[in-house]
Amino acid sequence: MAARRKPGLPALPPVQAGPILHATPLVERWFWHYWQRLGLPESELVLLALTQDRREYQRWTGKRLNFMVLGCYCYVQLGGKVSSSVADRASRKPGQLESGRASPMLPLPGFGERALSRSAFAAGEVPRHRHCIFIEPDMQPRSIEVTVAHELIHLADRVRGTPRRHRHHGYDSIAADEAAITGYDLEELRQLLYAESARREQLRRARAPLRYIYVCPNCGKEYPRARRYSRPVSCSLCDKTYNPRYRLLLARELL
Repeated sequence: MAARRKPGLPALPPVQAGPILHATPLVERWFWHYWQRLGLPESELVLLALTQDRREYQRWTGKRLNFMVLGCYCYVQLGGKVSSSVADRASRKPGQLESGRASPMLPLPGFGERALSRSAFAAGEVPRHRHCIFIEPDMQPRSIEVTVAHELIHLADRVRGTPRRHRHHGYDSIAADEAAITGYDLEELRQLLYAESARREQLRRARAPLRYIYVCPNCGKEYPRARRYSRPVSCSLCDKTYNPRYRLLLARELL
């Protein structure tokens, strides 16, 4: 785990007559399709911004995306509080565990008793949140489709006040919902994610070959790196939070 770094301040996208969709026609088509399939409220559309540009997403949320992330949903509240889908639709090995559980929240207007209408915005009621979504553009068409559906499932959870974290990526309740809403078999969805994972890893290694090996002084686990760490990092096996006792040491450089 790395020592904490202060996140950048979000520059929230503006509220306008409809959603901000900085995306290809394919992404737009699946966005509208799954918005309707999930029964999401029209009132939340004016608060939504979707992009396929990582830098734009970072400006909106203050969150820098890892190269391996295929998609991400982020709920941003006024005042700078940012809460993203833990999955971040990261390309990872099927079955990789991810810990943590989201706390129950009150539902947003829309699935609750009263939806905040566009006329309410015009009358001066200030919305207190934004929905920001990133979709990686360099994916095969089927992967783009299921990634759009995946991030809108996270948005639907947030609107209902029941945000979920991935407990077992590709095998949890979110994956089951993704299969149900898209019509794809669960195993097919896992294979799509695995294929995108492998391709992204190849691209990453081509851009930045592994050059450094760090090691934990306590358990001996090795951490290959393309670049030197720019800040102190400790072993995640020995402690899930940053602990200077387990700070990683540079063991050797690869030619």
